[in-house]
Amino acid sequence: MENYLVVSLILVWSFCLQRSYSAESALNFKLSSGEEISCVSIFEQPSLISLDHASNGYLKEPASIASDKSTEEQKQVIPDEIEIMPAEQLFKTEVGTCPEGMIPILRNQRPLRRTRGISREGVDSIHGNYGHKLAVTSTNTSEADPAAANAGHEYAIDNHPWPATGLYRGANGYFNVWKPYVELSSEFSLSQLWITAGSYEQNNLNTIEVGWQVYKDIYGDDQPHLFVYWTRDAYKTTGCYNLACPGFVQTSSSLVVGGSLSSFVSVTNGGQYEIRVLVFWDQGTNAWWLNINGQNVGYWPNSLFTTLKSGATKVEWGGEIVNSETGNRHTQTDMGSGAFAQAGFAKAAYIRSLQTVNQQNQLVDAPLAPTDASATKVGCYSAQIFRDTSSASTWRTYLFFGGPGYSNACPT
Repeated sequence: MENYLVVSLILVWSFCLQRSYSAESALNFKLSSGEEISCVSIFEQPSLISLDHASNGYLKEPASIASDKSTEEQKQVIPDEIEIMPAEQLFKTEVGTCPEGMIPILRNQRPLRRTRGISREGVDSIHGNYGHKLAVTSTNTSEADPAAANAGHEYAIDNHPWPATGLYRGANGYFNVWKPYVELSSEFSLSQLWITAGSYEQNNLNTIEVGWQVYKDIYGDDQPHLFVYWTRDAYKTTGCYNLACPGFVQTSSSLVVGGSLSSFVSVTNGGQYEIRVLVFWDQGTNAWWLNINGQNVGYWPNSLFTTLKSGATKVEWGGEIVNSETGNRHTQTDMGSGAFAQAGFAKAAYIRSLQTVNQQNQLVDAPLAPTDASATKVGCYSAQIFRDTSSASTWRTYLFFGGPGYSNACPT
Protein backbone atom coordinates (compact mmCIF):
# COMPACT_ATOMS: atom_id res chain seq x y z
CA MET A 1 0.00 0.00 0.00
CA GLU A 2 2.83 2.37 0.90
CA ASN A 3 4.65 1.74 -2.40
CA TYR A 4 1.38 2.17 -4.32
CA LEU A 5 0.80 5.51 -2.61
CA VAL A 6 4.32 6.72 -3.38
CA VAL A 7 4.04 5.74 -7.06
CA SER A 8 0.62 7.41 -7.28
CA LEU A 9 1.95 10.62 -5.76
CA ILE A 10 4.89 10.64 -8.14
CA LEU A 11 2.58 10.18 -11.14
CA VAL A 12 0.27 12.95 -9.95
CA TRP A 13 3.18 15.30 -9.36
CA SER A 14 4.68 14.48 -12.78
CA PHE A 15 1.32 15.14 -14.48
CA CYS A 16 0.95 18.46 -12.69
CA LEU A 17 4.50 19.45 -13.60
CA GLN A 18 3.98 18.61 -17.25
CA ARG A 19 0.70 20.53 -17.29
CA SER A 20 2.16 23.56 -15.52
CA TYR A 21 5.22 23.73 -17.76
CA SER A 22 3.76 22.80 -21.15
CA ALA A 23 2.28 26.14 -22.09
CA GLU A 24 2.68 27.18 -25.72
CA SER A 25 5.31 29.68 -24.65
CA ALA A 26 7.58 26.98 -23.19
CA LEU A 27 10.73 25.98 -25.07
CA ASN A 28 11.76 22.34 -24.69
CA PHE A 29 15.22 20.82 -25.02
CA LYS A 30 16.69 17.36 -24.62
CA LEU A 31 20.37 17.40 -23.71
CA SER A 32 22.98 14.81 -24.65
CA SER A 33 22.79 13.59 -21.04
CA GLY A 34 19.12 12.71 -21.55
CA GLU A 35 17.95 15.56 -19.34
CA GLU A 36 14.74 17.24 -20.46
CA ILE A 37 14.81 20.99 -19.90
CA SER A 38 12.03 23.51 -20.48
CA CYS A 39 12.37 27.27 -20.56
CA VAL A 40 9.24 28.57 -18.82
CA SER A 41 8.07 31.93 -17.55
CA ILE A 42 9.81 32.81 -14.31
CA PHE A 43 6.34 33.28 -12.78
CA GLU A 44 5.40 29.62 -13.39
CA GLN A 45 7.78 28.29 -10.74
CA PRO A 46 6.07 27.14 -7.50
CA SER A 47 7.37 30.00 -5.35
CA LEU A 48 5.89 32.71 -7.58
CA ILE A 49 2.63 30.87 -8.22
CA SER A 50 2.18 30.53 -4.46
CA LEU A 51 0.02 33.23 -2.88
CA ASP A 52 2.27 33.22 0.18
CA HIS A 53 5.22 34.37 -1.87
CA ALA A 54 3.42 36.57 -4.36
CA SER A 55 2.83 39.14 -1.62
CA ASN A 56 6.56 39.46 -1.07
CA GLY A 57 7.23 40.58 -4.64
CA TYR A 58 9.83 39.24 -7.05
CA LEU A 59 13.49 40.10 -6.47
CA LYS A 60 15.75 40.32 -9.52
CA GLU A 61 19.15 40.92 -7.91
CA PRO A 62 20.62 41.35 -4.42
CA ALA A 63 21.38 44.89 -3.35
CA SER A 64 24.99 43.88 -2.69
CA ILE A 65 27.12 40.74 -2.69
CA ALA A 66 29.49 39.49 -0.02
CA SER A 67 33.07 40.55 -0.81
CA ASP A 68 36.47 39.19 0.12
CA LYS A 69 38.42 41.18 2.69
CA SER A 70 41.72 40.28 1.02
CA THR A 71 42.87 42.54 -1.82
CA GLU A 72 46.13 40.70 -2.45
CA GLU A 73 46.75 38.98 -5.75
CA GLN A 74 45.66 35.36 -5.58
CA LYS A 75 47.22 32.28 -7.16
CA GLN A 76 46.67 28.55 -6.98
CA VAL A 77 48.91 26.55 -4.65
CA ILE A 78 48.70 23.20 -6.42
CA PRO A 79 50.96 21.10 -8.66
CA ASP A 80 51.48 22.88 -11.99
CA GLU A 81 50.61 19.77 -14.00
CA ILE A 82 47.09 19.47 -12.56
CA GLU A 83 44.54 22.01 -13.68
CA ILE A 84 41.52 23.24 -11.71
CA MET A 85 38.60 24.25 -13.92
CA PRO A 86 35.05 25.49 -13.26
CA ALA A 87 32.32 22.85 -13.61
CA GLU A 88 29.47 23.90 -15.87
CA GLN A 89 26.14 22.38 -16.84
CA LEU A 90 25.28 20.89 -20.22
CA PHE A 91 22.38 23.30 -20.62
CA LYS A 92 24.83 26.19 -20.64
CA THR A 93 27.25 24.51 -23.06
CA GLU A 94 24.63 23.00 -25.40
CA VAL A 95 21.82 25.58 -25.27
CA GLY A 96 23.20 28.67 -23.56
CA THR A 97 20.36 30.51 -21.90
CA CYS A 98 16.60 30.89 -21.85
CA PRO A 99 15.01 34.01 -23.33
CA GLU A 100 14.58 37.01 -21.06
CA GLY A 101 11.89 36.47 -18.45
CA MET A 102 12.23 32.67 -18.56
CA ILE A 103 14.13 30.11 -16.47
CA PRO A 104 15.27 26.55 -17.28
CA ILE A 105 13.33 23.84 -15.44
CA LEU A 106 14.46 20.21 -15.15
CA ARG A 107 11.38 18.20 -16.11
CA ASN A 108 12.42 14.58 -15.49
CA GLN A 109 13.07 14.60 -11.75
CA ARG A 110 11.09 13.33 -8.79
CA PRO A 111 10.56 15.51 -5.70
CA LEU A 112 11.37 12.59 -3.39
CA ARG A 113 11.80 13.46 0.25
CA ARG A 114 15.38 13.22 1.44
CA THR A 115 15.17 11.67 4.88
CA ARG A 116 17.36 13.07 7.57
CA GLY A 117 19.29 10.52 9.57
CA ILE A 118 19.94 12.44 12.77
CA SER A 119 17.30 10.33 14.49
CA ARG A 120 18.60 7.51 16.67
CA GLU A 121 15.32 5.64 16.35
CA GLY A 122 16.44 3.39 13.48
CA VAL A 123 16.98 3.64 9.77
CA ASP A 124 14.29 5.82 8.19
CA SER A 125 12.47 4.55 5.14
CA ILE A 126 13.41 6.67 2.17
CA HIS A 127 10.64 5.53 -0.16
CA GLY A 128 7.88 6.22 2.34
CA ASN A 129 8.68 9.90 2.76
CA TYR A 130 7.33 11.74 -0.22
CA GLY A 131 7.82 15.47 -0.64
CA HIS A 132 9.74 16.61 2.43
CA LYS A 133 12.36 15.31 4.82
CA LEU A 134 11.25 13.47 7.93
CA ALA A 135 11.06 15.14 11.29
CA VAL A 136 13.74 13.82 13.61
CA THR A 137 14.20 13.19 17.29
CA SER A 138 17.55 14.24 18.70
CA THR A 139 19.29 16.27 21.36
CA ASN A 140 21.64 17.48 18.62
CA THR A 141 21.49 21.05 17.34
CA SER A 142 23.84 20.19 14.50
CA GLU A 143 22.35 19.44 11.12
CA ALA A 144 25.24 17.09 10.32
CA ASP A 145 26.65 15.91 13.64
CA PRO A 146 29.15 13.04 13.28
CA ALA A 147 29.40 12.57 17.04
CA ALA A 148 26.22 10.52 17.02
CA ALA A 149 25.51 7.21 15.33
CA ASN A 150 23.11 8.80 12.90
CA ALA A 151 20.51 6.33 11.75
CA GLY A 152 21.20 5.65 8.10
CA HIS A 153 23.09 8.89 7.39
CA GLU A 154 26.85 9.24 7.77
CA TYR A 155 29.01 12.33 7.51
CA ALA A 156 32.55 13.60 7.12
CA ILE A 157 32.40 17.31 7.87
CA ASP A 158 33.90 20.51 9.23
CA ASN A 159 31.53 22.49 11.43
CA HIS A 160 31.66 25.94 12.98
CA PRO A 161 29.15 26.75 15.74
CA TRP A 162 27.95 30.15 16.90
CA PRO A 163 30.59 32.81 16.12
CA ALA A 164 32.09 34.93 18.86
CA THR A 165 30.96 38.13 17.14
CA GLY A 166 27.32 38.08 16.07
CA LEU A 167 25.69 35.72 13.57
CA TYR A 168 26.93 34.22 10.35
CA ARG A 169 25.50 36.01 7.33
CA GLY A 170 26.50 33.32 4.85
CA ALA A 171 29.15 30.83 3.73
CA ASN A 172 31.42 30.13 0.77
CA GLY A 173 33.34 27.18 -0.64
CA TYR A 174 34.80 25.65 -3.80
CA PHE A 175 33.63 22.03 -4.17
CA ASN A 176 35.39 19.68 -6.55
CA VAL A 177 32.86 17.50 -8.37
CA TRP A 178 33.05 13.70 -8.48
CA LYS A 179 30.85 10.87 -9.64
CA PRO A 180 30.78 8.57 -6.58
CA TYR A 181 29.51 5.03 -6.84
CA VAL A 182 26.11 4.75 -5.10
CA GLU A 183 25.06 1.18 -4.39
CA LEU A 184 21.26 1.59 -4.28
CA SER A 185 19.00 4.02 -6.12
CA SER A 186 17.46 4.95 -2.75
CA GLU A 187 20.85 5.93 -1.33
CA PHE A 188 22.71 9.13 -2.14
CA SER A 189 26.16 10.64 -1.88
CA LEU A 190 26.68 14.39 -1.66
CA SER A 191 29.03 17.26 -0.97
CA GLN A 192 27.41 20.38 0.47
CA LEU A 193 27.32 23.29 2.89
CA TRP A 194 24.75 23.75 5.64
CA ILE A 195 23.68 27.13 7.06
CA THR A 196 21.53 26.62 10.14
CA ALA A 197 19.82 28.20 13.14
CA GLY A 198 17.37 26.91 15.73
CA SER A 199 17.23 23.45 17.25
CA TYR A 200 15.56 20.06 17.08
CA GLU A 201 14.40 20.40 20.67
CA GLN A 202 12.30 23.43 19.83
CA ASN A 203 11.25 22.05 16.41
CA ASN A 204 12.52 25.28 14.90
CA LEU A 205 15.66 24.12 13.13
CA ASN A 206 16.01 26.22 9.97
CA THR A 207 18.47 25.17 7.26
CA ILE A 208 19.73 26.26 3.86
CA GLU A 209 21.63 23.51 2.04
CA VAL A 210 23.49 23.64 -1.28
CA GLY A 211 25.90 21.36 -3.09
CA TRP A 212 26.11 18.49 -5.57
CA GLN A 213 24.70 14.99 -5.15
CA VAL A 214 24.25 11.64 -6.87
CA TYR A 215 20.73 10.40 -6.15
CA LYS A 216 19.10 8.12 -8.73
CA ASP A 217 15.67 8.05 -7.09
CA ILE A 218 15.33 11.78 -7.76
CA TYR A 219 17.21 12.34 -11.00
CA GLY A 220 16.95 8.94 -12.66
CA ASP A 221 20.69 8.65 -13.33
CA ASP A 222 24.04 8.18 -11.59
CA GLN A 223 25.44 11.64 -12.41
CA PRO A 224 26.28 14.48 -10.01
CA HIS A 225 23.57 17.16 -9.86
CA LEU A 226 23.49 20.65 -8.38
CA PHE A 227 20.86 20.83 -5.63
CA VAL A 228 19.35 23.17 -3.06
CA TYR A 229 17.26 22.35 0.03
CA TRP A 230 15.60 24.17 2.93
CA THR A 231 13.41 23.62 5.99
CA ARG A 232 12.15 25.76 8.88
CA ASP A 233 10.69 23.20 11.30
CA ALA A 234 13.38 20.53 11.69
CA TYR A 235 12.05 18.70 8.60
CA LYS A 236 8.62 18.06 10.07
CA THR A 237 6.36 19.53 7.36
CA THR A 238 8.40 22.10 5.43
CA GLY A 239 11.19 22.01 2.91
CA CYS A 240 11.99 20.35 -0.40
CA TYR A 241 14.63 19.82 -3.03
CA ASN A 242 15.21 22.34 -5.77
CA LEU A 243 11.94 23.79 -7.17
CA ALA A 244 9.66 20.96 -6.05
CA CYS A 245 7.66 23.21 -3.73
CA PRO A 246 7.24 26.91 -2.93
CA GLY A 247 10.50 28.04 -1.34
CA PHE A 248 13.59 28.78 -3.39
CA VAL A 249 12.97 31.37 -6.12
CA GLN A 250 15.12 30.93 -9.23
CA THR A 251 16.18 34.06 -11.12
CA SER A 252 18.93 32.71 -13.40
CA SER A 253 18.05 32.07 -17.03
CA SER A 254 21.06 29.84 -17.69
CA LEU A 255 21.61 27.63 -14.63
CA VAL A 256 19.38 24.61 -14.01
CA VAL A 257 18.61 24.01 -10.34
CA GLY A 258 18.77 20.22 -10.11
CA GLY A 259 20.67 19.99 -13.40
CA SER A 260 23.59 17.62 -13.86
CA LEU A 261 27.32 18.36 -13.95
CA SER A 262 27.96 15.14 -15.86
CA SER A 263 30.52 16.48 -18.34
CA PHE A 264 32.58 18.21 -15.69
CA VAL A 265 33.72 15.52 -13.26
CA SER A 266 37.12 15.41 -11.55
CA VAL A 267 39.63 12.71 -12.47
CA THR A 268 41.98 10.94 -10.06
CA ASN A 269 45.48 12.39 -10.58
CA GLY A 270 44.03 14.53 -13.38
CA GLY A 271 41.99 17.65 -13.97
CA GLN A 272 39.79 18.85 -11.15
CA TYR A 273 36.40 20.43 -11.84
CA GLU A 274 34.79 22.53 -9.13
CA ILE A 275 31.82 24.73 -8.42
CA ARG A 276 31.93 27.77 -6.22
CA VAL A 277 28.97 28.02 -3.85
CA LEU A 278 28.27 31.30 -2.06
CA VAL A 279 25.17 31.80 0.09
CA PHE A 280 24.70 35.20 1.72
CA TRP A 281 22.01 37.20 3.46
CA ASP A 282 21.33 40.48 1.67
CA GLN A 283 19.95 43.20 3.91
CA GLY A 284 18.80 45.31 0.97
CA THR A 285 16.41 42.65 -0.33
CA ASN A 286 15.85 40.91 3.00
CA ALA A 287 16.60 37.50 1.49
CA TRP A 288 19.21 34.73 1.40
CA TRP A 289 20.86 34.65 -2.05
CA LEU A 290 22.61 31.81 -3.86
CA ASN A 291 25.56 32.51 -6.15
CA ILE A 292 27.15 29.71 -8.20
CA ASN A 293 30.43 30.31 -10.04
CA GLY A 294 29.95 34.06 -9.70
CA GLN A 295 26.37 34.05 -11.00
CA ASN A 296 23.33 34.89 -8.90
CA VAL A 297 20.97 31.93 -9.21
CA GLY A 298 18.08 32.89 -6.95
CA TYR A 299 17.03 33.39 -3.35
CA TRP A 300 15.16 32.05 -0.35
CA PRO A 301 12.59 34.70 0.76
CA ASN A 302 13.01 35.77 4.35
CA SER A 303 9.37 34.84 4.98
CA LEU A 304 10.31 31.16 4.69
CA PHE A 305 12.24 31.19 7.93
CA THR A 306 11.79 31.72 11.64
CA THR A 307 15.19 31.38 13.31
CA LEU A 308 17.20 32.00 10.12
CA LYS A 309 15.71 35.36 9.19
CA SER A 310 18.90 37.41 9.26
CA GLY A 311 21.74 35.19 10.40
CA ALA A 312 22.90 31.68 11.20
CA THR A 313 24.32 30.16 14.37
CA LYS A 314 26.17 27.32 12.62
CA VAL A 315 27.91 26.70 9.29
CA GLU A 316 29.10 23.28 8.10
CA TRP A 317 30.82 21.87 5.03
CA GLY A 318 31.37 18.25 4.03
CA GLY A 319 30.04 14.99 2.69
CA GLU A 320 27.04 12.82 3.49
CA ILE A 321 25.85 9.38 2.38
CA VAL A 322 22.91 7.11 3.15
CA ASN A 323 23.74 3.65 4.50
CA SER A 324 20.79 1.27 4.08
CA GLU A 325 22.74 -1.68 5.56
CA THR A 326 21.47 -4.02 2.86
CA GLY A 327 22.36 -7.62 3.72
CA ASN A 328 23.27 -6.55 7.27
CA ARG A 329 26.46 -4.93 6.06
CA HIS A 330 27.59 -1.36 5.44
CA THR A 331 26.79 0.13 2.05
CA GLN A 332 29.47 0.26 -0.63
CA THR A 333 28.39 3.79 -1.51
CA ASP A 334 31.34 6.14 -2.00
CA MET A 335 31.58 9.49 -0.31
CA GLY A 336 33.31 12.11 -2.45
CA SER A 337 35.69 10.38 -4.84
CA GLY A 338 35.66 7.16 -2.84
CA ALA A 339 39.14 7.94 -1.48
CA PHE A 340 39.83 8.75 2.17
CA ALA A 341 40.77 12.31 3.11
CA GLN A 342 44.36 11.20 3.69
CA ALA A 343 44.80 10.61 -0.07
CA GLY A 344 44.95 14.38 -0.55
CA PHE A 345 44.70 16.57 -3.62
CA ALA A 346 43.55 15.09 -6.96
CA LYS A 347 42.53 11.89 -5.18
CA ALA A 348 40.15 12.84 -2.35
CA ALA A 349 37.17 15.17 -2.51
CA TYR A 350 37.86 18.67 -1.26
CA ILE A 351 36.11 21.88 -0.34
CA ARG A 352 38.54 24.79 -0.39
CA SER A 353 38.43 28.42 0.64
CA LEU A 354 36.03 27.74 3.51
CA GLN A 355 34.76 31.17 4.43
CA THR A 356 31.89 32.68 6.35
CA VAL A 357 30.19 36.03 5.77
CA ASN A 358 30.40 38.45 8.69
CA GLN A 359 27.96 41.19 9.66
CA GLN A 360 29.86 43.68 7.50
CA ASN A 361 29.04 41.51 4.45
CA GLN A 362 32.67 40.42 4.13
CA LEU A 363 34.04 36.95 3.48
CA VAL A 364 36.41 35.86 6.24
CA ASP A 365 38.39 32.64 6.49
CA ALA A 366 36.90 29.90 8.65
CA PRO A 367 39.14 29.37 11.69
CA LEU A 368 41.32 26.29 11.75
CA ALA A 369 40.49 23.82 14.50
CA PRO A 370 41.49 20.23 13.61
CA THR A 371 38.93 18.86 16.07
CA ASP A 372 36.15 20.52 14.03
CA ALA A 373 36.70 17.98 11.22
CA SER A 374 35.41 14.50 11.96
CA ALA A 375 33.54 11.55 10.50
CA THR A 376 30.66 9.42 11.74
CA LYS A 377 32.49 6.12 11.10
CA VAL A 378 36.23 6.55 10.69
CA GLY A 379 36.73 3.12 9.15
CA CYS A 380 34.25 3.99 6.42
CA TYR A 381 34.94 7.66 5.71
CA SER A 382 37.27 10.37 6.99
CA ALA A 383 37.77 14.14 7.10
CA GLN A 384 40.85 16.33 7.55
CA ILE A 385 41.02 20.12 7.73
CA PHE A 386 44.05 22.26 6.87
CA ARG A 387 45.06 25.90 6.57
CA ASP A 388 47.42 27.36 3.98
CA THR A 389 48.90 30.43 5.61
CA SER A 390 50.44 31.78 2.41
CA SER A 391 49.01 35.21 1.65
CA ALA A 392 48.74 34.22 -2.03
CA SER A 393 46.78 31.01 -1.42
CA THR A 394 43.24 30.56 -2.68
CA TRP A 395 42.93 27.41 -0.57
CA ARG A 396 43.07 29.08 2.85
CA THR A 397 41.06 26.84 5.16
CA TYR A 398 40.24 23.63 3.26
CA LEU A 399 38.77 20.21 3.87
CA PHE A 400 39.57 16.80 2.38
CA PHE A 401 36.94 14.13 2.98
CA GLY A 402 35.50 10.87 1.69
CA GLY A 403 35.92 7.12 1.65
CA PRO A 404 34.77 3.87 0.03
CA GLY A 405 32.27 2.61 2.58
CA TYR A 406 32.14 -1.16 3.06
CA SER A 407 35.47 -2.94 3.72
CA ASN A 408 37.12 -5.08 6.39
CA ALA A 409 37.54 -1.85 8.37
CA CYS A 410 33.91 -0.89 7.74
CA PRO A 411 31.79 -4.05 7.99
CA THR A 412 28.55 -2.47 9.29
